[in-house]
Amino acid sequence: MTESGGARAWVRGIYLPNHGLTGQIPPELSRLRQLELLNLNDNRLHGVLPPDLGDLAHLTALSVRNNSLTGSIPEELGNLTDLQEVLLGHNQLSGEIPPELGNLSRLRVLDIDAALLGGEIPLEVGNLRNLQTLSLGWNNLSGDIPPVLGTLGNLQTLDLSGNAFTGDIPPDLGNLANLQWLSLAQNGLTGAIPDELSNLANLKTLDLSFNGLT
Repeated sequence: MTESGGARAWVRGIYLPNHGLTGQIPPELSRLRQLELLNLNDNRLHGVLPPDLGDLAHLTALSVRNNSLTGSIPEELGNLTDLQEVLLGHNQLSGEIPPELGNLSRLRVLDIDAALLGGEIPLEVGNLRNLQTLSLGWNNLSGDIPPVLGTLGNLQTLDLSGNAFTGDIPPDLGNLANLQWLSLAQNGLTGAIPDELSNLANLKTLDLSFNGLT
C-alpha cells in the first residue's frame, strides 16, 4: 500500500469470517481510514483489540465474534460515532464495559455475549437510543439492572442471562414497547415480577428462570 492514492484510499470493507486466521489483529488496519466494515468472525485470532481501531472514523460495523481475543474493550471505540453494529461476543475479554461506548448514538446492535466481562452496566448505555439489540448474556456482570435500559425505546432484544445481577427487575423495562425477546435467566434477581412487564404487547419470549424471584 502506498501512503496516499493507493489501496489505502479505497478499501471500504474487510470481510474474512471463518478462514482459520491466527495471530493478532494488526494495529496497521487503522491506516485504512475509509474502512466501513471489518468482519473477522469465527477465526483463531488472539491478543487484544488494538486501540488504534478507534482511528477508523468511518467504521459502521465491527464484528470479531468467536475468536480468542483477550484484554479489555478499548475505550477508543467510543470515538467511532458512525458505528451501527458492534459484535465482540464469544471471546475471552476482561474488564468492564467502557462507558465511552455511550457515545455511539447510531448503534443498533451491541452484542458482547460470552466474553468474560465483569462490573456493572454503565449508565451511559442509556444514551444508545437507536439500539435494537443488547446482548450481554453469559458474562460476569453484576450489580442491579439499571432502570435506564427502560428508556431504550427501539430495543427489540434484551439478553442479560447468565450473569450475576442482583436486586429487583426494574419496572422501567415495561416501557420497552418494541421488545420481542427478554431474557434475564440465571442471575441472582429477587423480588416480585413487575406488573409493568404486562405492557410488553410485542413480547414473544420472556425467560426469568433460575433466579430468586418471589
